[in-house]
Amino acid sequence: MGKKPGRGRKGASLIILAGGKGRRMRADKANLPIPGGTLIGRVLRQVEGMFDEVLISISRGQAVDAPGCRAVEDAAPGQGPLAGILAGLKAAKNEVCAVLACDIPDIDAGFLAGLITKAQGFDIVVPVSSGGLFEPLFAVYGRSVIPEIETLVQEGDFSILTLFDRCRTRKVRLKDSGWLRNLNTPEDYKQYLRELRRGPERIRTPKARPFQRARKRESVPEFPKSGPRRTPRS
Repeated sequence: MGKKPGRGRKGASLIILAGGKGRRMRADKANLPIPGGTLIGRVLRQVEGMFDEVLISISRGQAVDAPGCRAVEDAAPGQGPLAGILAGLKAAKNEVCAVLACDIPDIDAGFLAGLITKAQGFDIVVPVSSGGLFEPLFAVYGRSVIPEIETLVQEGDFSILTLFDRCRTRKVRLKDSGWLRNLNTPEDYKQYLRELRRGPERIRTPKARPFQRARKRESVPEFPKSGPRRTPRS
């Protein structure tokens, strides 16, 4: 993978959520093989050099092939992504942390950099699709949310949407969301492999770079003050 991913400029940490049982996929998503390596390896290559620290949130006993990254285990099983975010934030050395799910195969590094620059004065910066749905696993969280997450866990509420309501949350419109998708099922995975094998990788993103360099170039539109509709709970 060349240069270790955690060698960018100081200022932000990256937390990749790789835990969970992958019930619908029926496999460990992070270690799914794709041309050139694994799914998590692909994610790491696209953000190489952007962060000075990369943490991999994993389930207890899980092994992930991610050289140069630090693995952080969830405190307790069965608490969903919120537990992974909490574990990563508590282990992070930087106040600002980008959070990505390992099953998002194509990363718009420029958009991610723009989210980070929007974090000042807020606890959370989260994209919202044109349909009004939050993208909580492609977002930015401050370590300032740790107490609120711990309170939610104690209350037995593991909804990230509840966290948004309790924190200073900045909502950013995601205008072109065609690149942002998750590989949730074996069918999703097989379709993605077919796309990769049809030709060169088509990553519709600027080259990854430390987010400080993007401050003047990246323009991330704000959502209207009225805000989007909430994602329906499943």
